[in-house]
Amino acid sequence: MSIPLSREELDRAYNNSLAVSDSAQIIQAWGLASQAIRSTNTPYNDLPYGDGQTSSFDFFSAGLNTPIVAFIHGGFWQNRAKSDFTFIVPALVASGISVAMLGYRLAPLVKMNHIIEDVRAGIRATIAHVTKLNGHCPDIWLTGWSAGGHLAVMTLNEPGVKGATAISGIYDLEPMRQCYINDKLALDAQMVKEFSPMLLPQHSEKIVDLFVGGAELGEMQRQTIDFAAYRKKCGAPGAYVNLAALNHYTILDELGQPNGKILASIKAHLI
Repeated sequence: MSIPLSREELDRAYNNSLAVSDSAQIIQAWGLASQAIRSTNTPYNDLPYGDGQTSSFDFFSAGLNTPIVAFIHGGFWQNRAKSDFTFIVPALVASGISVAMLGYRLAPLVKMNHIIEDVRAGIRATIAHVTKLNGHCPDIWLTGWSAGGHLAVMTLNEPGVKGATAISGIYDLEPMRQCYINDKLALDAQMVKEFSPMLLPQHSEKIVDLFVGGAELGEMQRQTIDFAAYRKKCGAPGAYVNLAALNHYTILDELGQPNGKILASIKAHLI
């Protein structure tokens, strides 16, 4: 159980960019690497599943009949884009895993229910795309970082989803309602009840592996610790892993590098 925090304390407790002194440089490096990959590869880019460019997905194939990871980006449901995270793709494809990078509309243009429905639509569109290419589609493994971890868990019950890996996610939305993030997100008490995985029944038939960095903000670590305990109480399967010395940004190296621990965990489920 967390100790109640003031608005000012919560603002600091969930400001990952402020907590990591070189976060701007890390994000810039992500963007440059992603741009380079997109300029030299010829995947299916910006395949639409709704109105607007953000309601689309990119698909990078590792070959016919290969397992599929669908990646859901973070940004507190109001920032970033799928194209910012293409840097994670090469390690997955080299491991024999095809990748769908899911986009979605952002707050304040839409509310949380629309964002979740966008991700569901992206999953369905990915399945339809692969089925059209290959004649069938294997079950998809969802992977999300930060807000994307929340969205992966919220869409776990979508048909065709095998399980999920949630990285540094948010599972209790009440602190979001009480801090600066809500200036654009516009959560109310009812939305918190409807869209907080910590308050919802868990899917005991599907694995969710939960990763968080040992150098992350205390509240970010608490979110994952509490949700792992809640899933265990519900009898829902999955691992909890705290990766020492990694912060909210460097933890993604464990997905985007060939020897990454998060990548190894996903490969163990799929290959």
